[in-house]
Amino acid sequence: MRSLCLCSLMLGLIASIAVAATPNSGELAQSKTWAAAHLATLTAPPFSFVYGGKSSGALLKAWNSITISQETAENCTYNTLTWNDPETGLAVRCVAAEYTDFPAVEWTLWFKNTGRADTPILEDVQALDTLIDAPANKGSFRLLHARGSHEEARDFTPEESALDQSMLFAPDGGRSSDGVMPFFNLSKPGGDGMILGIGWTGQWAASFDPTADGMRLRAGMERTHLTLHPGEEIRTPATLLLFWSGADSLRGNNLLRALLLKHYSPRPGGKTVEPPFAVSPHGVIPFEGSTEANMVEGIKNIAAHKFPVDTWWIDAGWNGTQDMWARAVGTWTANPTRYPNGLKPVGDAAHANGLRFLVWFEPERVMPDTWLYNNHPEWLLKPANTPMPWRYQENDKFHMLNLGNPEALAWVKAEYSRIIGEAGIDIYRQDANLSPLWYWQNGEPENRQGMNEIRHIMGLYDFYDTLMHDHPRLLIDNCASGGRRIDFEMMRRALTLTRSDHIWDPIADQQMTPALSLWMPYVGIGAVVPDPYLMRGGMGPHISLPFDWYHESDMWQKAAAMVEQVKSVRHLFTADFYPLMPCSLDKDRWAAWQYHDDKRNEGLLLAFRRDDCTEDHLHVSPRGLDPEKTYTLTDWDSSPPRDITGKDLAAGFDISLANKPAAAVIHYTLK
Repeated sequence: MRSLCLCSLMLGLIASIAVAATPNSGELAQSKTWAAAHLATLTAPPFSFVYGGKSSGALLKAWNSITISQETAENCTYNTLTWNDPETGLAVRCVAAEYTDFPAVEWTLWFKNTGRADTPILEDVQALDTLIDAPANKGSFRLLHARGSHEEARDFTPEESALDQSMLFAPDGGRSSDGVMPFFNLSKPGGDGMILGIGWTGQWAASFDPTADGMRLRAGMERTHLTLHPGEEIRTPATLLLFWSGADSLRGNNLLRALLLKHYSPRPGGKTVEPPFAVSPHGVIPFEGSTEANMVEGIKNIAAHKFPVDTWWIDAGWNGTQDMWARAVGTWTANPTRYPNGLKPVGDAAHANGLRFLVWFEPERVMPDTWLYNNHPEWLLKPANTPMPWRYQENDKFHMLNLGNPEALAWVKAEYSRIIGEAGIDIYRQDANLSPLWYWQNGEPENRQGMNEIRHIMGLYDFYDTLMHDHPRLLIDNCASGGRRIDFEMMRRALTLTRSDHIWDPIADQQMTPALSLWMPYVGIGAVVPDPYLMRGGMGPHISLPFDWYHESDMWQKAAAMVEQVKSVRHLFTADFYPLMPCSLDKDRWAAWQYHDDKRNEGLLLAFRRDDCTEDHLHVSPRGLDPEKTYTLTDWDSSPPRDITGKDLAAGFDISLANKPAAAVIHYTLK
């Protein structure tokens, strides 16, 4: 296995031919053919497991009660394949979705004990187990993958590896994107490839193993070794495969962005999601310093200045009675001194002034001397034998609310739904500042390994689905010490408004924005102060602004102008994405990337000259342009606009910045 530097990877992407991310007939046919072979018949299922010491490959051929059912919905065909063991009553069900508008398939594997006794041991469950053929003697498969979040400036850094030997990936500590992203772009020797996505907000594992015939892909939970009790049913990680053609692996990433945008994004009220342009008071008011009075004051100031945002954001610290917000987690009533009337007056003030109301919660972590800790210890899990660097959770007596406990799950669904309704919360922000793997594994019986995790993740999805059912217009924000729970099962339920707890670092923002844009359509963060260099590095379809909303200054007008600029192009941030420079944290380099909407013939170029960069210009070659059309380029900081053909623009031009640090934004439209 050879690991290439990021510079080599990104320059390779830059040099490749531009292709719009619209599925072509060959890609759709490739997906259809694969689905027909693996998900529409029962002869070659794309999964494996061991049951009673025997491989599923042999078992399934002998089992009976095999059925195939099919349902059709808009842009999707659903197949359900079932197998039943006549001896033990184990039922295996594969529910698969084949998209008709994208070259993509998704499936989830379910197991149910329909018998009267515990099943034999079910283990090594691989939700994905398939062989990808490749032409002989044409080189190595290549894999584009990415770091996850670790509260570091290099979070989400993309990497490329030549698959000369096996590679294994798994997150750290039980959160799905803690340390590694659950998305992979596999390029075949000679061209074409596929993207693998894993939909599981827990401890998954994926392996890529070269063989004489191609590449064996496997993915599932990292550990399963369990028996099922009578009537018990479990699910496994969902699997997503998306097929792309050609020599440009970036085509696969842009197809993924488009697929996730259309089919894996929340739809509050049944409509396309409107990510928030939010303001937060916590740039000047500490978490433990928020009150009903100063929250309402801030909201009224926003309205009085007609500031162009749509959401008021209260983060941690509003709940409980402890002096430190992190110790109050487990009590979900408002601080009686600072919020004597609860959250409702703040929600009412937000709505009266045309703003949505976003509030932070953290239901899964429970600290000593809180309501849950004192009243329902039977609902809590505690960690044991936690390795470094997670040992502090055990030492500080972190506990976890067990969402696999039916009573605990029923309580949290009812209680949180009530709070959301009474306070008028429009955006529910859920944090998770603990590593659940060490809680799930503590004291788990040998014949139930993996069951705590399965039950908790199934409960988590049930919890979110219940909140959305009870409050159809509710938007959920997925936070887990930043962006450590990003996977497509979570993405279909929630946005990630805070991608990393390494935040408000301009160089890190210029690294994370393009790095995450390779995999996700909704990527943004905002800025900590109204400075163009900072704001432009954090621009996206959603932003958060923790400015000083409590004093008169020239900030108001300057910040409003910046926000209006971002709003004018926010539709472009979910279009095709092209890196124009290698992602880097070096202060002596430029950073640059592009968004391009092929249908509108419109796009955005962003370039950043950093503090120690000695070069005052950058030569870029934009992608995706029609060489026969003429475009009008508008530089946000200079005038007048200029016209240029797509052919000349793609051939390259210079972006110049005399000062440093500085940022250029160039908006181009069809003339």
